[in-house]
Amino acid sequence: MTLTVGVDVGGTSVRAGVVNGDGTVLDTARTPTPPSEAALETAVAGVVSTLAGRHRIAAVGLALAGFITPDRRVVRFAPHLSWRDAPVADRLGNRIGLPVVVEHDANAAALAERYFGAASGAAK
Repeated sequence: MTLTVGVDVGGTSVRAGVVNGDGTVLDTARTPTPPSEAALETAVAGVVSTLAGRHRIAAVGLALAGFITPDRRVVRFAPHLSWRDAPVADRLGNRIGLPVVVEHDANAAALAERYFGAASGAAK
């Protein structure tokens, strides 16, 4: 069974959950959102590492409010976070040893709703 970690990087907390292919959340971890760029990456890596210590994780998805490059690798600007033109996906991927994708939080929520929520099964 392939498991992923979804991370919601918010202005006050970094919340992560291990999710299976059916969209079931199996485990969670949380930490406060720190103010600096380096500390923020350490916080995200920390919650992912905590969960990876308990589960075999294949990939990580970060969701945050802000402007993301079309390739979903760089955070251009996030109003409530310290990242500015930061290659977050590559830096975190190198740090935790897993593939990382960054997505705008509203897009991530819409995708989750489409595949696992009330809209699941709706016509494409």
